[in-house]
Amino acid sequence: MLSQELGKMKRSWIMSSIIMIAIGILMIMMPVSHIGMLISALGYVLLVWATVIMLDFCSSKKVLVNYIYLTGGVLAALLGLFVLIQMLDMLPLLSLVFGLVLIVEGIYDFSSAYRYARRAGHAAWVVLAVLAALTAAFGVILLINPWWDSTAVIKNVIGCMMLLTSVFSIIRVVLVWPFRNV
Repeated sequence: MLSQELGKMKRSWIMSSIIMIAIGILMIMMPVSHIGMLISALGYVLLVWATVIMLDFCSSKKVLVNYIYLTGGVLAALLGLFVLIQMLDMLPLLSLVFGLVLIVEGIYDFSSAYRYARRAGHAAWVVLAVLAALTAAFGVILLINPWWDSTAVIKNVIGCMMLLTSVFSIIRVVLVWPFRNV
């Protein structure tokens, strides 16, 4: 059971690092004039993701964890609608969405590292927890947004933070990689 959960963590980290690398490169390379299109796509992705979560809830057992996932899906739908409605004010919107994504990912990775890697006796669970805390800290920095005031700068900062957190995900995969049969 524990090795299966670690295998799920590895697959999740690989997929999240691939997605974050793509988003980071896209954010750095995209001109500021095309940010509106990216925000629209982000709003629609959040709505589709929320729909998938809600449909998954309909076909699942009605236990507490599935209600928590449903709540996350409803929040993702509300955030997607907010993104689509508030497209004119891009700078705080970009900071809000990507900051929340990094915070949620950091909290999830921290809880996974604590629950599964620590119990498995993996020596690097502390490093995994520190990397997860750094990911959440980057999200908080994006939410607070104390230093950046132009769309071009925040777009590059978001891209760099996404690339850096994808490096953290790759480090996590390398640290957990020795587990076999998962």
